[in-house]
Amino acid sequence: MFWLRDEVVDPQHISISRRSEIISEFAELNQKGTVVICGGESLMNPERFYPVTNKCKDLGLKCLTVTNGTMITESSHAERMINEGASEIVVSLNSHLPEQHDYTRGVVGSFDIATNAIRLLLDARVKLNRPDVLIYVSGIVSEQNYRELDAFHDFVLTDLKADKLDMHFLQPTFGAIPSMTEDKFYRNNIIKDYEELFRIIADCDNKYNLNLNPEWLHVGLIYHRSIKNNADAGAGWGGMGTEVPICKSFERNLIVYLFGVARLCFSQAFQGTLLIKYGDMKHFWQSNDALRESMSVCKKYCGISACAEKKE
Repeated sequence: MFWLRDEVVDPQHISISRRSEIISEFAELNQKGTVVICGGESLMNPERFYPVTNKCKDLGLKCLTVTNGTMITESSHAERMINEGASEIVVSLNSHLPEQHDYTRGVVGSFDIATNAIRLLLDARVKLNRPDVLIYVSGIVSEQNYRELDAFHDFVLTDLKADKLDMHFLQPTFGAIPSMTEDKFYRNNIIKDYEELFRIIADCDNKYNLNLNPEWLHVGLIYHRSIKNNADAGAGWGGMGTEVPICKSFERNLIVYLFGVARLCFSQAFQGTLLIKYGDMKHFWQSNDALRESMSVCKKYCGISACAEKKE
C-alpha cells in the first residue's frame, strides 16, 4: 500500500547536516555498529542517500541498505553504489521462481528487475576491485516458498553468486490501515507446518554451511508455534503474541525517524525521545533502564525481526 502513496517530503525532516551529527554521535557510542538505511526505496532519493553512506565511510562505520533493485538498472548506477554506497547491499528477492517473487511484490517483472540489479552490482564489484562490499539477497520465508529453500539457496549462491541468502520470516502487514479488520495476506502465507520448515532449514544449514545460530532457530520455532497455537494470524499485529518474549530490539537497535525521534524499536507503544542536540542520543541510550524493562516483556509478533543473530 505504501507504493500507492505520494512521497512525503516535510520541511520538519532533519537536515542532512543534522543526520551527519547523529551518525557521528552513534560512532562515538559504538565504532563497531552498523548504520541501517531502511526502506521504502531509499535510492529514489540519492541526494539524501549518498551523504549518509559517505559519512559512514568517513567514520569507518559499516552501513547496510536494502533495495528492491528498481533504481539499479545500468552499470553506472551499480558502480556508484559500489563506490559510494553501503558496505552491505541487500537486494530483496523472495524466490528463485519469477512468478512467486512477482506475486509477493505485487508487480509483474519484479524478479527480473531484482536479479538484474544483483548481477550489475556483482559485475561492478569485480570491475572496481571492491571485494570489501558485500552483496546479499534478502528473502522473506513464507508458505509460498519455504519448501523450495534448498533450490532458492542454490540459485542465490551458485547462479547469482551473491554472498548470502539472508532469510527473514514473514511478519504481519506493516503499517496496516485502521479500517483493515483482517490481515488476509499474513493469515494465508504464514507457515503452518513449522516442524517441516525447520527440518528444511536444518538441511540447508548443513548443505550450504550457513552456520546458523541455534538461538535464532529456537526463537523462530517459538514464533511459528505460537501463531499456530493461538490460531490468530488473521489478527495481524493485534494477535496474542509469542508464548514467551523473543524480541531483543531494546538491546541492539537505536532507531531514528525522519523527524529526529529516537526509539529502541519501531513500535510507537514505547516512548521515544527527540534528538535536539549532540549528546541526546547518548543520554537516551544510557538512561532508559525502566523503558527496557517494560519492553523486555513484549510478545508482539514483530519481535522475530529483532531476536537473535542468525550467524553463530
